[in-house]
Amino acid sequence: MFYGIGVGVGNSLTVTKKAIDVLDTLDILYVPTAKKTEKYSTAHSIVKDYINEKTIIKARHFPMNYNTEELQNAWSEIASEIIKDVMVGKDVGFITIGDPMVYSTYVYLLKILKDKIKITTIPGIASFLDIASNNNFPLVEGEDPLIILPATMGAERLRRYIKNENSIVLMKVYNNFDEILKMIIDEGLEKNSLVVSNSSKDEEIIYQNIKDVKKSDVSYFTTILINKKWEIS
Repeated sequence: MFYGIGVGVGNSLTVTKKAIDVLDTLDILYVPTAKKTEKYSTAHSIVKDYINEKTIIKARHFPMNYNTEELQNAWSEIASEIIKDVMVGKDVGFITIGDPMVYSTYVYLLKILKDKIKITTIPGIASFLDIASNNNFPLVEGEDPLIILPATMGAERLRRYIKNENSIVLMKVYNNFDEILKMIIDEGLEKNSLVVSNSSKDEEIIYQNIKDVKKSDVSYFTTILINKKWEIS
């Protein structure tokens, strides 16, 4: 069996019981890294205490330059390796931060593997759910839709959503952070918006006055929640 395992947002206490139970039984665990030279990753650090000492750890590099031949080749090579491990009778896992089905590298592996081997996907707590609960900040209510957006989608599209929707989650905000924050402030939504970096990690920062926040202040792992029907006190 191949297991795609969501490990949550950065705190080992938020890893699900189901994920912990599976991690204890694996023969092989694939750990994604952002750099070729890395043997460790954030996802690995979250679950290191739950991994069986007999489990073989395979750190594999996933390039961050999406939609390129390099990345496609990396996915294909790792998928082929996983298939070989499963076909010889191994229980194999792949860990990913947050939830495997929300803007995750795991989705690209799933596309390749789904018709070739048996797969079980284990959910994890996504950053926006963790942030909302930790800060008593409702995401959505009544008949409003919850709009989850990648901030990489383009400024004009983002601006339309921020202007027209009540309940919004903005992910992948780091690269365009200053521009996005200006949109929020231009719409007068400072009191309706929550900006958090490194949710549930030791380095977590909750930004109280977003007018004063700049890209240089936040980490790569930053998420913004907007609820026009909820005002932060």
